[in-house]
Amino acid sequence: MLRIGIIGYGSRISHMAREMGIFGIPYHIAAVADPRAEQLAASGDALLAETCFYDSADAMLASETLDGVMVGTRCDLHTEMALKVAQRRLPLFLEKPVAISFEQLVALQQGFADYQPITVVSFPLRVTPIVQRVKAMLEADEIGTVEHMVAFNDVPYGRVYYNHWYRDYGITGGLWLQKATHDLDYLQYLIDDEPDTVAAMHARRVYGGDKPFDLRCIDCDEWETCPESPFNRFHAGFEGERVDLESTSMCLFSTGITNQDMGNCLVQYRGGAQLSYTQNFFARHLAARRGARLYGYRGTIEFDWYQNQIKVYRHRSPVAETIDFGGNMAHFGGDRELCLDFARGVRDGTPSRSPIQAGILSALTCLWARESALTGQFCRVEMPS
Repeated sequence: MLRIGIIGYGSRISHMAREMGIFGIPYHIAAVADPRAEQLAASGDALLAETCFYDSADAMLASETLDGVMVGTRCDLHTEMALKVAQRRLPLFLEKPVAISFEQLVALQQGFADYQPITVVSFPLRVTPIVQRVKAMLEADEIGTVEHMVAFNDVPYGRVYYNHWYRDYGITGGLWLQKATHDLDYLQYLIDDEPDTVAAMHARRVYGGDKPFDLRCIDCDEWETCPESPFNRFHAGFEGERVDLESTSMCLFSTGITNQDMGNCLVQYRGGAQLSYTQNFFARHLAARRGARLYGYRGTIEFDWYQNQIKVYRHRSPVAETIDFGGNMAHFGGDRELCLDFARGVRDGTPSRSPIQAGILSALTCLWARESALTGQFCRVEMPS
């Protein structure tokens, strides 16, 4: 039975740890390192029934014999904890983004330069059934070489980046690293090329304002009029089965919020292909989109995860083909694939489909996109010396 350790037992990593069980590969959570160790031990969580708890990663790694480690801390600690695991030469599951600064990224690259155990970066989109199907179509040369890409991410749950801990820029590094890291990863995976130059812009046009930073929605006197309150999310937006009177949401219109609520970037790849990517955080409900159009000389492939669909347009005949996907799986089916990769990688040494190098390259691209947006300059996508 595989002995798995977890550093930072948050909601995302606990979900992924449970998902590992769906494939029937024997494992258990042998140890958890988290500042809330006592609280977790008393939580009654069945997944942690035979778990040893530690209040630091160092204590856990020094005391336990583990087959693999999952890191699910807040984003600013991902690099630090990954490097601790690297010193033990253990298989690693690492949440994204793998780093939130150039300094962290350089340290991560150096720490994993000759790393032999498998690493699985939490990039579910690249292993979804839709992307895997598109990848096979590109490898079969169905539309010719991809010359141009247009990608979009209209986030229907965008409020979470302003009303919970994600609003803390010092922890997250901003929304290029939080969201675009997924999209830029699957795109460079599809065309098997690396970015050369990026130009980006972003803005905050909707969220933020003059409300106190520590104002909770349930304490606000605009409870029944604010469109983002739990009251109106239920009443006007038909979210949930009743008004959430215990909501922990903070005000989206408070001072001190620095996350952008929209952004755009252009990427030139080393092979010559170009990408236009856009993200939006105030689209809602049926306005949600996430996917891309890939243009070759002989055809265009378009896909959207919210539609669960691929469309193929043939340029040399008036023909379009539609491929529909069924199912309603977490992260569009990508989470289960990541869990399978990690379980097999720990057990058998099977190569990861989302290795640490992919995480580093995506974070590097996002950091330069952030730099471009802040400075108004075109930026070369290269590791700082």
